Amino acid sequence: MRHSLGPLMSPVLLMLILAAGLATAQPSYYDAGVSACVPGAGYDHFPFCNTSMPLADRVHDLISRIPDGVKPNLLTARGHLKSRGRQALPELGVPSYYWGTNCIHSSMSANCTKDGRCSTSFPSGPSWSATFDRNVMRSMAAVVGRETRAFFNLGNFTDNGRNGMGLDCWGPVANINRDPRWGRHGEGGTEDPFLMGQLGVAWTKGLQEGEDQRYIQVAVTIKHFDANSLEGGAAADQGYDRHNFSANISKYLLADYYWPAFRASIKLGKAKGVMCSYNSVNGIPVCLDPLMKAARAAWGFDGYVTSDSDAVSDAWRRHHYVKSAAEASCLALKHGQCDIDSGNTYYDHLLEGVKAGHCSMEDINRALFNTLRLRFELGLFDPIKDQPYWMLGQGDIGTDEAKELNLIAALESLVLISNPGILPLKAGQRLAVLGPHGNASMDLIQVDTGVVCPPSPSAHAGEWQAEAADAGQFYCVRTPYQAIQETNGKNGTTTYVRGCDLSDELPGGFQQALAAAKLADVVILGLGISERETLDPKFMEREAHDRDRIDLPPVQQQLANYIIALGKPTVIFLLNGGMVAVEDFMNKKNVALIEAFYPGMEGANALAQSIFGIANRWGRMPYTVYHSNWTKHNSMLDHDVTHQRTYRYGADAVVPFGFGLSLSTFRLAFASAPTATLPLAYGSDGAVLETVEVEIRNLGPLVGDEVVMAYFHPKKVGLTMYPTKSLFDFQRVKNLQPAARITISFTITENSILLATPGGDLVRAPGDYVLTFENGAGEILSKDLTIHGEQVVVEPFPGKVSSEIFV
Repeated sequence: MRHSLGPLMSPVLLMLILAAGLATAQPSYYDAGVSACVPGAGYDHFPFCNTSMPLADRVHDLISRIPDGVKPNLLTARGHLKSRGRQALPELGVPSYYWGTNCIHSSMSANCTKDGRCSTSFPSGPSWSATFDRNVMRSMAAVVGRETRAFFNLGNFTDNGRNGMGLDCWGPVANINRDPRWGRHGEGGTEDPFLMGQLGVAWTKGLQEGEDQRYIQVAVTIKHFDANSLEGGAAADQGYDRHNFSANISKYLLADYYWPAFRASIKLGKAKGVMCSYNSVNGIPVCLDPLMKAARAAWGFDGYVTSDSDAVSDAWRRHHYVKSAAEASCLALKHGQCDIDSGNTYYDHLLEGVKAGHCSMEDINRALFNTLRLRFELGLFDPIKDQPYWMLGQGDIGTDEAKELNLIAALESLVLISNPGILPLKAGQRLAVLGPHGNASMDLIQVDTGVVCPPSPSAHAGEWQAEAADAGQFYCVRTPYQAIQETNGKNGTTTYVRGCDLSDELPGGFQQALAAAKLADVVILGLGISERETLDPKFMEREAHDRDRIDLPPVQQQLANYIIALGKPTVIFLLNGGMVAVEDFMNKKNVALIEAFYPGMEGANALAQSIFGIANRWGRMPYTVYHSNWTKHNSMLDHDVTHQRTYRYGADAVVPFGFGLSLSTFRLAFASAPTATLPLAYGSDGAVLETVEVEIRNLGPLVGDEVVMAYFHPKKVGLTMYPTKSLFDFQRVKNLQPAARITISFTITENSILLATPGGDLVRAPGDYVLTFENGAGEILSKDLTIHGEQVVVEPFPGKVSSEIFV
């Protein structure tokens, strides 16, 4: 029986617990050759195995011993899957390496252990953002990092002991939510560049920084740089998909909106990897764009860049930017500084490009240095006996602590959009759970999840790999109906009727659903969308496919209308990645509405606990919910968010960014009034201008969490373009008792309030501002602020790129 959450350990303490113990038994997989320089194997005499040498010297020594003819092999992400061992350097004792272990909300390329432990599958990207909780974000990433290391040690995805799944996590998706139709919102997160940057920093630190500070736990790869928010589907009738589309974006918007998440992940998080995307920006395929080279210098990036799958090939096949694969390979390597090709273009054509003079072996060696250095930083060329990461194994996968964290994350991500006194429910009632998502399992988890359930007892005893007959099934995922039935208790009755499919009617479905609803005290209705191909493509969201429409499929709307018309108290929860229009459910006196996104393995338990008031830990909307007819007036191709897109540029919202209710009522007040006039401290790097103290009081009957968001509103700043409102900080207060109060502090630095010029420079701009501190439920504290002094350029637009490149 699942426990209620009462006083939970803090996420910081939880992360320390997750990082504390080591597996009791040392894995033996490294003996098979996934590590180089193993003592006694006959290769540790090479200088690159000498740990007393400077790291750069060791990497250069290794490169000097590699024949030119095989170097493109080492810059091919997954080449060994097509030609066994071709990346390996057996004469040097260097094993092959697999680039690209997907990590979006779990160690997705992983599997289940032989004792039935599977990688932890956390909520989706929008859920991470909706928590507004940096500690939980980082703690989830830390679990993904540890489990990836553990699976690596156990030998997942091996090829006769020569190839191991990689230790570079391809994720998170840091692309911004500029259009709700984008098919990959379930992987992304938010429409706000600051919040996305904070998620990226938390992800990066959680994945990369473990208990051994000498080495990287796993390497993050932030994707997809940049402006990757069109897949195909919605724009297909205009001839565009992600492989041939060019986004027209000004320097201003690159600096203001599209780059901040990557910039923060690299500058603050020290991300070791970035993925360049399929699309072009302003006519240049991103993987060939010299701006990546410029950004390396501007942001202090010393990691590696990989292409999205065969994006280098797209530069000549789809974008027609160059005339040959050889030229595409060299320009990607030289101008875009794309070190790894996730395809076969480098393998087949890079040396051809060198011979033609498009690039040189020095360019290839630079890319090799970036990639091989990372493998050294992961500890793959050092003695392993004193490396804690090599000791991780089965006991570090799917732990009870990880499951508890998963539940916390799901609870903190659910957004209560409306509640006319219906919630919390009392246990022991007659409940009818209805709708296509009422008994969802797979659709709680959504995208790129890998294996979440071990083979069922009916499977062959030895089939523990991904190829097992029923591996990848979702039988072990608790559904909303199951969780609600248990929470409603033995004195209540809980029935389930599907009513309709995601986009199709079921024979007699409406009649059966109405009959169940009429017998119930309360109806709980599970609606939404999915990435399943059974859904009408106009509503389906997934990689390589954008939606055409953002409303609910008509059959679901019809079912909801029938149920609501009964007048029974009705709780609607939505499963989706990108927003679903909800105007028809707003202001209904008998409807409580919950946005659940894709809440993960523990999503159903979180829903049940929140609906019954066992937990009161709600999140906030990470993006704007538009009216259903929004798509009629906004082109999928338009990347100019100043056209009244997102809250930052005046979008007309049905549900605004940051909105979210609670089962308690909270009040905000200034504990110390902010200063009205502040100077700029010239030459300083983020000097503190002000500390603002905000008091939070819980006036409600339940213990609960509260989120406070801090915004600045430029009013008169001497620039021609700027957002009307911009998030610059946030905090979550946990488990505030009824009648209790707490004071939190927001530190305002010179880097808290940065704006972009039309030329893309980030500046500290003197002028008049308004600061607001908001809880997303109507509480707003406001204070005028004047900053005086001269405008200061904090970061010039990266590189000396000719102006004709930009629109």
